[in-house]
Amino acid sequence: MLNSIFTVAAQGMETPQLFPFPLSLHIGFSIIALVFFLFRFITNKKPYQLIMAFAVPISLALEISDNRTLYYAVGIVEFILLVSAFITTFFFKDAETAEETEINTDNEEQE
Repeated sequence: MLNSIFTVAAQGMETPQLFPFPLSLHIGFSIIALVFFLFRFITNKKPYQLIMAFAVPISLALEISDNRTLYYAVGIVEFILLVSAFITTFFFKDAETAEETEINTDNEEQE
């Protein structure tokens, strides 16, 4: 009985994939992310947005090959880009925020 259950289960099983959705959806999400982050970078000029614009589509490189070296290389590149995007959110202030801080400092000194 168990043998027949395992046989039926093995016939109905699909091969596991790296991503939980098909390639066409992955490409679509990557294009949407690229356009969104590029638009945000053009409007806000924050460096992390430009980094994220190119970090998301790099995951498409995993579809090229099943080579483990490629997986690790893409993983390392993605990690570096995400960490750099995280760090730039703290070190690169918005120009308007910096100007507001200077104006507030000048106002306090005049009083």
